[in-house]
Amino acid sequence: MKIFAGWSGRVQYRCLLAVLGAVCGLCMAILPADRATAQPEGAFLSRFDGGGPLPDGWRISHFAVSASHYRSIWTRRSVIRSGTEGGPLELWLRPAPPEAQKDFLGGEVQRRRRTHYGHYEVEMTAAPGDGVISSFFTYTGPYFGDPHDEIDFEFLGRDTTKVWINRFAKGEKLPGRWIDLGFDAAAGPHLYAFDWLPDRLVWYADGREIHRIEAPEHAIPDIPGRIYINIWTGGTGQAQWSGIAGPDTRSVARYNCISYRPPGTDAPMCSDRKKSPRDQDD
Repeated sequence: MKIFAGWSGRVQYRCLLAVLGAVCGLCMAILPADRATAQPEGAFLSRFDGGGPLPDGWRISHFAVSASHYRSIWTRRSVIRSGTEGGPLELWLRPAPPEAQKDFLGGEVQRRRRTHYGHYEVEMTAAPGDGVISSFFTYTGPYFGDPHDEIDFEFLGRDTTKVWINRFAKGEKLPGRWIDLGFDAAAGPHLYAFDWLPDRLVWYADGREIHRIEAPEHAIPDIPGRIYINIWTGGTGQAQWSGIAGPDTRSVARYNCISYRPPGTDAPMCSDRKKSPRDQDD
């Protein structure tokens, strides 16, 4: 099936054939399927505010999903690298041309390899605007030969003084929760983190614990997944949750740094505030 053909009158894109009914179903199509037995990668620190090309280990999503609950198409031109040192990576949401058959163009970047238990950090500025969602999360699902497992930070642009935290485990969408941050996540960069361990999940904002769940009272995702960041907007089915973006909505989420380290390791993290912004991927 052809979608948003004709920006130049010639270019055509094919939509993803299999669609999941969850936020991160968008993430499936870029990488070839693999199994949870694949060896997860080790610690890494990626600074996005150093200018130049995208750091090693990341790739940009470029596809569309036909499901009506997504009003956005992922495009490479919605992922903007700063041309100078110190500028963050920008993910844009903007109106799509009429031939796109979707209302908006959005941006998404994904980690090439899986990660598993450990400590995750992102330094980012959330995107404002009714109906706008910007995020930091881990995901795997049926496209990769797995049940749907996911751990989320999702910022709803209609109220960026809060964050929505959520998880999926073995394909089950588990109850999410609104957390008051005590600041405006769209006003500037803040550090968000979570600890993912076999017996617990703990979310943090600027080093402060904001929510915790523990096994066996709560299900904990246990399948290695990939890290994603994105900006998008949903359809009428998400209206009660995120609001609805107006036709002229434009917004941007900014990312300075993402880092990960497995349990029991000592490796540089975004929270170390390294003076050199150069990427330090292993």
